Amino acid sequence: MDAKLLACLRSGAEIPPPLVPIVYEYGAFLILRDFPVGSEFGIDYKSWKTGDQFMGLKMIPPGVHFVYVSVKGMPRIGFFHNFQPKEVLVKKWSKETEDLDESIVSAEEIERFRSNLKNMDRMLGPYPYEEYRKWYSLTDFITQSDVDRLNPEKGRISAQAELESLETKMERESDVGCSSKVTRENPKRMRFADEEGLPVMEVKPGFEIQFTLIPQLPGDRGRRADHSVYLQHILSNLSVNEVLAELQYAFVCFLIGQVFEGLEQWKKMIHLVCLSPSSIGSHNELFVSLMRVLFYQTKECPKDFFIDILSKDNFLTTTLSVMFANIADSRANDELKKKSANFKLLLERNFKWSFECK
Repeated sequence: MDAKLLACLRSGAEIPPPLVPIVYEYGAFLILRDFPVGSEFGIDYKSWKTGDQFMGLKMIPPGVHFVYVSVKGMPRIGFFHNFQPKEVLVKKWSKETEDLDESIVSAEEIERFRSNLKNMDRMLGPYPYEEYRKWYSLTDFITQSDVDRLNPEKGRISAQAELESLETKMERESDVGCSSKVTRENPKRMRFADEEGLPVMEVKPGFEIQFTLIPQLPGDRGRRADHSVYLQHILSNLSVNEVLAELQYAFVCFLIGQVFEGLEQWKKMIHLVCLSPSSIGSHNELFVSLMRVLFYQTKECPKDFFIDILSKDNFLTTTLSVMFANIADSRANDELKKKSANFKLLLERNFKWSFECK
């Protein structure tokens, strides 16, 4: 797809009628086989209830997108995919497992769908370009390498975690059998419980989102806190763009995928960056871009989302208060100080937040 046309679409402009055939020709297609009627299907910032002739989407702009489904009111299941121009992606729904089928679709089957796209046109919904600007502003740092780095090994992201008990894990990993099984030699089943007596559960292998490990940071959240050494360690392994991409990926996982772990990682990353004042001078680019990312996340999302979810424990106001104060008192360049002051005023005006740093 032409770069100028793609930039126009990302700006939120309506597609001029003469350009619709070009968008159709160069856009990607998603075919979803055997998906139940009346279920939720969504891509990026838009979802629908499927009709009896629904088979997928057409005219998907190249780039990273998040596709998700929900059947019978169950938690969402989704996946990130970096669509290529003219790509035909075929997915199947398994009635037996009520899940996306993990089997690989053959190249021959994909080509059969490609050759039949014109006949299927009325069964393919158009990509919701009215939401594209919003989606792109929330994900512009995410690339194919970020998707590969962060995606679970199984490829899909579920709002309902795939868990197994610790004793089941031991049984699976044991080479000589597991004493958690009840046998004549082991009449009592081995069980593991937490402090409240609940079973110890872990995410099954292959289903974990591969988030960067952020250590438990010291408790001080005031201006005396400086976690720059931890931030520097992460930046020795990831670029600034990769850190920002992970922040966006985590946010989408929670906001659209409804995955709680995404919110937790998002909060950890913001806490780490905002409370690393010694890094301000050496990583101005990170702080400037962080405020742009947060600007669109606050701008494009319902106000109730931030007020009810993110401000409930005063996390965001407390953390950003420290960052704003540290930037104002630092030797940061004028661009960063100006953007910080403007972003602070915007949040105060839009959300009636007070950023008093103690």
